[in-house]
Amino acid sequence: MKNPKELEQLRVAENGDPILDQFGEEGLIDCTLRISNLVSSEHEHRFHLAASFRDESVGFDVVIVRGIRGALNPEMTELIPDHVYYDGVTFMRSGSESDRLMMVLAERYGLPREQRHMVDRFSFTAIAIHQYDVEMEVEPISIKLFGNDGEDMSEEVYFESFFKLDLPSKLVYWEEKDPEFREPLINALSDLAKRE
Repeated sequence: MKNPKELEQLRVAENGDPILDQFGEEGLIDCTLRISNLVSSEHEHRFHLAASFRDESVGFDVVIVRGIRGALNPEMTELIPDHVYYDGVTFMRSGSESDRLMMVLAERYGLPREQRHMVDRFSFTAIAIHQYDVEMEVEPISIKLFGNDGEDMSEEVYFESFFKLDLPSKLVYWEEKDPEFREPLINALSDLAKRE
């Protein structure tokens, strides 16, 4: 997670949303987003994520399984199969701000400038990258997201990223794992079809 010093230095726009790309290291494009409209049920949390980029709002909605447990064994050498959550995190389009986010990411990733629209929903396999269990309502949790990871999917469309959820601070840090995943990620989360 981001350290407390970075939280103290969090830059926000006039509307209170964090500046989207203020954190990032070693050539990676990371996103900082604010949580709002949190609705919790027995099995999941639903919320909206928003940030500001060049004075425009960008964002999307998220559904995340409650009670995600640490995925690594005590030796941190193997995954615990029961702690792998298929469809554990779902991103959902929330309107034109989601489309703007896709175009911003494509631009920041150095991909062709085309009119992009976020898909209505995309679900990830999720694991908590801890060897202990974390109560996400009380402390930050680091989650690794796997996209297009089904057995029938080709390596060309597979991608990974990190989703660091800090419910107490109402922040999410969505971070790159490797630049090689940029094109598969943006292609999975967006399309070029015209929307009304």
